[in-house]
Amino acid sequence: MRKSSPMHDSPPEYIISALEDGLRVLALVGQTPALKIPQLAAQAGMTKSKVYRILQTLAHLGYVRLDDDHAAHLGSAALILGQQAQEQHSLTQTARPVLDDLARHTGENIHLVVREGQHSLVIDVRTSPHPVRMFARVGRIGPLHAGGSSKVLLAYAPDKVLADLLRTPLERFTSSTITDPAVLERELHKIRVDGVHVAISDLEEETFSIAAPIFDFQGQVVASLSVAGPLMRLNEEKQRQYLEGVRAASKQLSMKLGMTPDKYDRKPDGHVASRSLHHR
Repeated sequence: MRKSSPMHDSPPEYIISALEDGLRVLALVGQTPALKIPQLAAQAGMTKSKVYRILQTLAHLGYVRLDDDHAAHLGSAALILGQQAQEQHSLTQTARPVLDDLARHTGENIHLVVREGQHSLVIDVRTSPHPVRMFARVGRIGPLHAGGSSKVLLAYAPDKVLADLLRTPLERFTSSTITDPAVLERELHKIRVDGVHVAISDLEEETFSIAAPIFDFQGQVVASLSVAGPLMRLNEEKQRQYLEGVRAASKQLSMKLGMTPDKYDRKPDGHVASRSLHHR
């Protein structure tokens, strides 16, 4: 069975199956470098011969590079396309100075994340200068029910997104991952009340992520912004600073996108945002 992907739904009559298969393989290569044909075939739900032909085509066009062991990596054409996509993404352009400033003040990873269907997608990153830091890269796809940025996006997503997510059991990534739907719904409500979220080791062990939503001029959440790093560097004082920093940065970016201060300080249900921050 094919893995689900965060692609947008399109009328079936307009989908070119061969192109769809090629892009699925390309996406898998981007998500997990150095996969070989048997692994790609298993994850894509295709035959090995079909994956081989797709890889040869992608390699011919420069989107994939095959090493001596026939392991697949993204090629130069994919790199150029990714850079062009990021440059054309107005949100990343608008967010650039905000991310830079937050990175300077915290010294930790800064992630700008959007929702793509039932997944989260990292669209911009500032990497910590510390030798011990979290792994992060633009294009990384994650679950919605674990991780600071992801859960913030899920908290403000349409009800149908959560309903669809709960149709199947929630995957456990660590001992702290919430897999009980009722517990998850309570946490999502709390995120909407607090306007910020602290996630501790629920996606990766011994890590933290402090995230807040980014609103557009209509008051819709279009992204989330987070500070993330190893748990060993997070103490009570730094957590307080990061909470303040993330909230200020998310408000600044929301203002840049047209959100007014009076709307920012009110939740979609009309309640004024809580000024006291409670977290796990």
